[in-house]
Amino acid sequence: MTSDERDPEAAFALQGEVRGPWRAYLDGLEPLRPELHRYCTRLTGSVWDGEDLAQDALMKVFSLLGKIDADLEQPRAYLIRTATTLFIDRQRRLARARAWLEGERAEPAEVAPDAGAELEQRQRVRAAGGELLQRLAPRERAALMLKDVFDLSLEESASVLRTTVGAVKAALHRGRGRLSDPERDGPAPAAAPPAEVIDRYIAAMAAADLEAIRAICSEDVCVELVGGNEMEGLAQSKGFFKYAHMALPQLGFGDNPNWRPAEYRGEPIVLGFRTLEGAEGLNEVHRLELDEGRIARVRCYCFAPDTLRVLGEHLDLPVLPRRYRSPDPAEVQAVLAAMNNG
Repeated sequence: MTSDERDPEAAFALQGEVRGPWRAYLDGLEPLRPELHRYCTRLTGSVWDGEDLAQDALMKVFSLLGKIDADLEQPRAYLIRTATTLFIDRQRRLARARAWLEGERAEPAEVAPDAGAELEQRQRVRAAGGELLQRLAPRERAALMLKDVFDLSLEESASVLRTTVGAVKAALHRGRGRLSDPERDGPAPAAAPPAEVIDRYIAAMAAADLEAIRAICSEDVCVELVGGNEMEGLAQSKGFFKYAHMALPQLGFGDNPNWRPAEYRGEPIVLGFRTLEGAEGLNEVHRLELDEGRIARVRCYCFAPDTLRVLGEHLDLPVLPRRYRSPDPAEVQAVLAAMNNG
């Protein structure tokens, strides 16, 4: 069978076969997770970046299990080494990007007349690339690349970005406007969510009010359960908000869910509490990212017990025991069936 005859959909059909091994992999490495998290947090200097680096290292090593013929040994050393390599590679890429941008800002050197036209063309292309990097927000940059470089339709671009055609049009309009107007400001730096948005988010969560959530979120809002599922757009994400009140003590999901505002190292965050076995404690942390004044991303740290422990120690709060992964759907169904039969 040639590569043209192979069905790409068949590769994704393996998803069901991968879920079980992935959960078994996470369960087996659970004893090493606290040390990995401490190492990554100290390496990056941030509990949030440390959690991301630890998650990326776990993913990287899991992928190696399927593509390296030699048996991997010494999981602890391999995880630490992988996290270190990922961190160093990222720092090098950042350094190269900064050096490239600084070079673009430098005054061009004198060139021979016969090479002038070619060099001028290259400089225009590179300057445009530098401007693209500096002036456009990530979503605007992606929309322009998909539409103008890869020649995707608006519908195809929306599908790739997991958003609406209207949102793609808006991103294209903003991006093209910034590129065509040298005096126009670039995207504003990511701002901390204002107290009013935090309060509205907490009120909507407490009431399980999907309409209120819709009013403060962008249509293409992304919800990430760090270490678990990711949902793109309101259609997918509404399950996260709808089931935020589900109580399954048998699986560690306590009752009486409630949310309160807090601040960690200058960043406004949302703390989620539950009561488990008669004791209330920190169950999850929500970080909100805004775009054009609406919530564009929610990062929920509910399957990140090491990060929750750090936050609990910093804020002097009790922390509920949490798993490193979401429960298997079969576990949830078994508990629900037992409750109904009982």
